[in-house]
Amino acid sequence: MPAKKTNKWQSTPLSNELHSYIASRQLKQQDLADLLSVDARTLRRWLSGETIITNVHDLKRVADTLGVNPSRLGLSQSVLLPIPPDDIEKAINHIWKQIRAAKYHEANILADQLMMDMASYMHTSDTTMLRRLASANYVTGFVKSQISRANETNLARYYYGEMEKIARMLDDHTLLNIALTYQGDMLQRGGNIKDAIMFLEAARDTTPDAEIVAKGNGIQLLGRAYFKAKKLSDFERAMKESENIALELEESSQGKITKGQYNAGTVYEEYGRSLGLLGQLNEGMDYLDRAEENFKKTWSIQRRDLLLTSSKALVLVHGGEIREGVNMAVTSLDLIRKSGNARMMDRIYAVQQYIDRLSYEVGKASITLREAINGPIEF
Repeated sequence: MPAKKTNKWQSTPLSNELHSYIASRQLKQQDLADLLSVDARTLRRWLSGETIITNVHDLKRVADTLGVNPSRLGLSQSVLLPIPPDDIEKAINHIWKQIRAAKYHEANILADQLMMDMASYMHTSDTTMLRRLASANYVTGFVKSQISRANETNLARYYYGEMEKIARMLDDHTLLNIALTYQGDMLQRGGNIKDAIMFLEAARDTTPDAEIVAKGNGIQLLGRAYFKAKKLSDFERAMKESENIALELEESSQGKITKGQYNAGTVYEEYGRSLGLLGQLNEGMDYLDRAEENFKKTWSIQRRDLLLTSSKALVLVHGGEIREGVNMAVTSLDLIRKSGNARMMDRIYAVQQYIDRLSYEVGKASITLREAINGPIEF
């Protein structure tokens, strides 16, 4: 007896909407998969009812793409209720707490949830709520900047761009300074140094009323962009100015608006790593030692080690201490993987690329010398 024929697909709220969308627009499955940014196999499982989406964020994203109310995909209206205003600051502070503990996986999950919860406030005109929304974009942009590689910074820039819009609505120079600063830093990471400097100089020059700690942070990152542009005299001036601001700040004020991302330790780390990249091994390591001493006062050991091991790996390798530098890079890799901070991976790849260049140059030099000793090598 032949097997009983079964339905081609199991009816679920998601599969119903997907089939309806395909039929009404006469789409191919691949077209819809591309629209939803998933592979064709995943879409087929959704269409057949084999897979049911349980992640609230993913369901909301699919509903938005299809242009339907999320409740039609089985998302309870209670889940879609906005976060109570009094809980927003708690949620934001909790994400910063994860960042300070170098728990970037956790921070990213919480940031995604926060922005989804904040969706109903996106068009608010209430000043207090706008400030909370700016803070939510700030912390989310920062998280995205830490979990992304240099060529994947567009999402972080988007959140900082949203923060900039709100800052201009509020005419808040401090928020604007931070938004422009970090947009510039993302451009610098992506290799667009000219535009990076434009944003960073705008942060410095167009926000005279910004808090001094925000200005110091922006000037330090401007120094970083100058270094990338090989404007070393401008780099020296920016770093000196940033150092002076950091040293003048009271310890209690350093972590407020910049959330501990800027202090004398970050300036020393920046200076030490930059000098190391110029081949100044001893000077670079001295600055990194000074950074470490400063971080002991304000940073968790996990966060401190995550930053400094990658910096030391770069400085040691560029200073000719290849074996020690590679060992430091391996140690850094373990910390990076545990924390989920993909940004630091860029430094480890830079170590690898530098060693590869050295190997190539040494190989060429060896061939040249061998030919001089023994005559041309015949292949």
